[in-house]
Amino acid sequence: MIGQLLADRYLILEKLGSGGFSETYLARDKYLPCHPLCVVKRFQLSPSSAISEETAQQLFETEAQILDRFGQNHAQIPTLYAYCREQEWIYQIQEYIEGENLGDAIVQGQYLSSEAAIGLLKQVLPILDYIHAQQVIHRDIKPSHLIYSKNTIVLIDFGAACSVSETHSASETHAASAGLAIGTPGYMPDEQLLGMAEFGSDIYALGVSVIQMMTGIHPQDFQQDPISGELDWQVHLQGRSIDPHLATILSRMVQRHPRLRFAYAAEVLAALKSTPVKQRPPKRRMSVRQLWKPTVAALLLMGGWYGSSRIEQAGAMLSQAEHFVSRSDKDITLVHDMTLPSGVDRMLIAPENRFLVTAESDYGLHLWALPTGAALQTLSGHTGTITALDVSQDGRLLVSGSKDRTLRLWDTTSGKPIWSIEAHAGAVAAIAISPDGQSIASSGEDGTLRVWNLQTGEPLHTLSTTHPVTALTYGGNSDRLVSASTQDELQLWDLPTGQLRRTFAGHKAPIVSLRMADEHTLFSFGEDRTLVWDLQQEGLMRAFPENSAQLVTTLLGKQHAVTVHNDGNIRVWSPKGSLMATLPSKCGQDVAVALGPNHRYLVGFNQDKRLRIWQISSRAIP
Repeated sequence: MIGQLLADRYLILEKLGSGGFSETYLARDKYLPCHPLCVVKRFQLSPSSAISEETAQQLFETEAQILDRFGQNHAQIPTLYAYCREQEWIYQIQEYIEGENLGDAIVQGQYLSSEAAIGLLKQVLPILDYIHAQQVIHRDIKPSHLIYSKNTIVLIDFGAACSVSETHSASETHAASAGLAIGTPGYMPDEQLLGMAEFGSDIYALGVSVIQMMTGIHPQDFQQDPISGELDWQVHLQGRSIDPHLATILSRMVQRHPRLRFAYAAEVLAALKSTPVKQRPPKRRMSVRQLWKPTVAALLLMGGWYGSSRIEQAGAMLSQAEHFVSRSDKDITLVHDMTLPSGVDRMLIAPENRFLVTAESDYGLHLWALPTGAALQTLSGHTGTITALDVSQDGRLLVSGSKDRTLRLWDTTSGKPIWSIEAHAGAVAAIAISPDGQSIASSGEDGTLRVWNLQTGEPLHTLSTTHPVTALTYGGNSDRLVSASTQDELQLWDLPTGQLRRTFAGHKAPIVSLRMADEHTLFSFGEDRTLVWDLQQEGLMRAFPENSAQLVTTLLGKQHAVTVHNDGNIRVWSPKGSLMATLPSKCGQDVAVALGPNHRYLVGFNQDKRLRIWQISSRAIP
């Protein structure tokens, strides 16, 4: 499924999970502006499933019908976008809810406070009240089906839901699943295990979910009181206090017998309002450097998670959550450290690490040997800050653009200028040398986009743009140009005709750089994430994970994409977007950063005017 274009519209990015009769994938909608994320569920009956294929398919269809009814009318329920068949498979396309999964927030040593539990109940109970009023039982309430998104809780996964007949009691479900124990063990009360779920069954499931988040114990591990037969859950609080009124409400929510339990969500809400709990601030120790990211959103919502684990343990959890790969200190070695008399605005490393170029605040270009840092050439001529750089594949020609509105072409061997032209009415924003070495493209802050003869500096094309261009690359050959605009869009230009061929929307933040992997594959590195495009098919191919965001600089090699981020990490990606390695560095907060074409050197310049050159070992990035 990964990489498949479903219905010629939904690009499958990654698998999110699987259940008894469906597989869930993350996808992008290529037809809508900005290519928003969505969820694709494919009907797939598990070999170990206890229900028939006919019943499973009816449950799958019921989920689609319920989401179609509720999603448009309730902000805390996902919307159904489509229900379709393709190549004998049945699919649902649902709204993607971006946020923190409360199931992921249950970690060892972290507990939900009384105030937080009440806040959660007051968020979820109105959802249950709504769906129960529509004669629907969810039948699979649990922490992993609760998503904190945009300051509220969203209830997801209606795959086990059933409708209740209008002419029968709530215990007689109008579905092919009647008489079957459908749900998740531990969260199902006795009547649901017997295939006779009621509205109160959802109340039970919500109650044990909240108790789990307060104790850290899975409901299947709760013991029954030997006298009453009820769940003996308060023993797992391990001495932590709980509001007595809340404890009474939770105990009633999880009564084994339905008649002793709250029958409706509205009753629980009324009980919560009868004795309000005084709010207390959350424990500060949980917010130290926000060590456990999955609970940060829950902190904002619920007002307090109490933690007893040590900072070292939480730090280890965060490292695991970010797929951090342990590396030796020898993977990145400082080989040169020097002070420069002036500041550095931008840097570039020539192909095959021939030299380092620094564009400095004295408006000069300085060439340095790698890794020794020995001075090679000083190129002078600009009268304003240098804003853009590019170098030819053989390293002989260097082109620079400046706030002085000029483009200058230099011979790096002799240090002499070849030509200088006033290219734009404003500062030069971006430049690129064509693959055949015959032309240069440049953009200006005035909104102009032009192409020049590299040998003479004569104008070849002026392209009509609507918004200023911030990044440029040739599209695999010298007849195509790709630009990124201030509107976070990409434009594909046909240079022989000077016409705009296609506009691509997908990024939601500024695009840092553009790089071609081959003749047809374009990588656009944005502050939001990295996207990959097929210029031949003129569509989106794939999206990298969110931790590809917040870029400082990028490099695209034959086997890897390498990104440097403002958190100080270097991340190495496969062409398909999987994270292969994470290397710590100290370049994230530097003023300027450059990465060598074969990712063997990393150079950073900080505010202390120190230029540091690191060598990256061959085993760190194969």
